[in-house]
Amino acid sequence: MSILMQRLLSFYFDLDCTITYKPSMQNRSETALIISPEEVKILLKHFPKGICSFDLEMTGLSALFDKVIEIAACKIEPDGKVTTFHSLVNPLITIPEHTIEYHGLHNEDLRDAPTLKKPLKDFIDFYGNTPLLAHNAKFDISFIIRGIHEYNYPVSLSDIYDSCIFPRTLYKKADIKPKSFKLGDLADFFDIKFIHHIALEDSVVAMKVFARCLMYFDDQAGDKSLKDLAYLFKLNSFKPSGNYILGRKHVCLKEFVQNKTNIQIKYSGGSYKNEFREVKPISLMALPNGLVLYALCVKSQMNKYFILKKIKDIKE
Repeated sequence: MSILMQRLLSFYFDLDCTITYKPSMQNRSETALIISPEEVKILLKHFPKGICSFDLEMTGLSALFDKVIEIAACKIEPDGKVTTFHSLVNPLITIPEHTIEYHGLHNEDLRDAPTLKKPLKDFIDFYGNTPLLAHNAKFDISFIIRGIHEYNYPVSLSDIYDSCIFPRTLYKKADIKPKSFKLGDLADFFDIKFIHHIALEDSVVAMKVFARCLMYFDDQAGDKSLKDLAYLFKLNSFKPSGNYILGRKHVCLKEFVQNKTNIQIKYSGGSYKNEFREVKPISLMALPNGLVLYALCVKSQMNKYFILKKIKDIKE
């Protein structure tokens, strides 16, 4: 998960937002972390065709209008070989000043980088139909699927797994558990030393955390399956590209999300069905069932996904 995303979500989630290091441009594509033979073995036991962990940096949280500026990934091949992927991306927009201190990327750093079309195609070729893994994966995958539809790339059969959901459900009732399910705290729990907030390092750490969780899972899970605890959905379960365009009724949400303006929505579902409820917008994103507004419901003080087609009315 990107530095910016973690900072913006820190109010809503128990996420690590401490910046301990700002990498130079020269070493963003390198990592000293190693996936151990034991980690490779457990990963291939559960994913014999391999698995690919990835992380993005973006200009903001919303895949509908924010842009990817970095892609990094770590892949376990079926033969146990570990390969990595990295690319900077020119977003062709001005990177918001308030985000630069988080991801450390300036427009001048990306001036000679390709736009998203080629890096995304290279990344798609890199993972193929391999299962994909990310920390809080719904946000990152929303940007990937948006780009896939924008450039009319084929959608793979990849299953999507989450390295945050897995330990949260796995250790829920454990006597000894991580301090939180932030990537940094999970790394501390498993004694993984790394430089936080570098996309490639974060993708490798997510893979290592997932592997350690699999070891615990094999010992403790009982009749639970891996899909019960860590699986989200298939990449090809997303709706066609036409479903990812904001309609006239909902276009105002872009401004509310950007300005972090509390609004009232009438939603045809949930505990307050067809009643106006106050929400604090966080992100506009794509999920398999279409566009959603991710927001804090002020009444319940819970973060929820509101399907846009079920939002019947909006007012400030």
